[in-house]
Amino acid sequence: MNRPNRPGLGSVSFSALRRIASDDSGALLALVSIMAVVILAMTGAVVDIGLGWVSKAQLSRAVDAGVLAGARTLRDGTDAARSQALALAEANGVTSENGTSLDVGFGRNDAGESTVWMTAVRNRPTFFLRAVGMDELKVGSAATAAVPPVDLVLVLDQSGSLAANDAFDDLQEASKEFLEHFDENLDQMGLVSFQLSAAHRFIVNHGFQGPIEAEIDGMVSVGDTNIGEGLRLAFAQLQLPTVRERSTKVIVFFTDGRATAFRGALGPGGPPDGGSSLGPFGSGVPGVEDRMMAVTTVTTGALVGYFDDPETLPIDGLAPPDGCSGAANCWNWGEWEARDKSRRAGLEVADAIRMDGIHIYSIGLGDPGAPPMEQPDMDYLRLIANEGGASHAGQPRGRAYFAPSADELEDVFNQVAQDLLVRLSQ
Repeated sequence: MNRPNRPGLGSVSFSALRRIASDDSGALLALVSIMAVVILAMTGAVVDIGLGWVSKAQLSRAVDAGVLAGARTLRDGTDAARSQALALAEANGVTSENGTSLDVGFGRNDAGESTVWMTAVRNRPTFFLRAVGMDELKVGSAATAAVPPVDLVLVLDQSGSLAANDAFDDLQEASKEFLEHFDENLDQMGLVSFQLSAAHRFIVNHGFQGPIEAEIDGMVSVGDTNIGEGLRLAFAQLQLPTVRERSTKVIVFFTDGRATAFRGALGPGGPPDGGSSLGPFGSGVPGVEDRMMAVTTVTTGALVGYFDDPETLPIDGLAPPDGCSGAANCWNWGEWEARDKSRRAGLEVADAIRMDGIHIYSIGLGDPGAPPMEQPDMDYLRLIANEGGASHAGQPRGRAYFAPSADELEDVFNQVAQDLLVRLSQ
């Protein structure tokens, strides 16, 4: 039976189907092409930006190293600091010759510290981002370093043995040269000298060079060796409001002998240990007063005697004892008890200094061939400085230096300055 052909859904021709399939594949191909371009652009952006971050990391390393080097050398002047900063940047592969713009400058931060800043900018050519019109990426880095300031008190022994050994002139010249290692604008320095008594020669401050030099020139070598009192006054200076919170606080202490004097609450019925060497020295007990006591450099079996009114004792001259002159015993103080107290006074004050976060560098001058009592006790000076943690493992560690002759004092003082400045740069 023949059926007539009727138009309907089942009558789509194969040619029409082919046309539909062809249209779909063309659209898909266009979509794939567009996605490929997008993916390629994204991949290119990731690669170019990644290379940009690598370049920025190199610049960051260079400027970080540069500002630290500049800060370490700023005491030698801005020209030296700039030169050193650029040299360290170059050592890290960054120079103006390889298309990098470098700039170094100097300023001051909110804490009043001198600073060194450095910037580095480089235009880096792109590879894939050129397709979207970006021929180069600008990358840069900047860093600032504060110059570590120093608040330092120089403590100088001016006892009579220095003049007797023809060493006082050498001490004066060496200590004046020591000042030149520090910057009057960046650093602050004070001066304390001691013999039987001690004196604030210059209160820690800026602009120290001329005034301290004048004080050193005017000092006279005379009297005994009161180590504890010299350190106590230096400690007092570093407690003043002008001392900066963020500074490195240092005492550089010089002596040519052993402790032969101390300050304490002395008198009949006074404390058996003379009281604290940090003060206060008043007792409130009648007859027990603030006094100095001294012994001779070499053992004699007798005391030099005691001295009333320590605040009025001359610093560049001698005063006669007020009592117990040449006595074997005075209020239960014999020669060896007085020597031991003189020694312990220095250690007591030094311990308080270090507990406050202050570094001590000590210098001893002496003839290695002289009798021990006529030389500084270097083990004692190591304890004062806490060299290697000799006194206390948890306190700041300094160093003790020995000058075997007055001619070598200049080298030793220079070495102390260099070691100190190296420590600041670490």
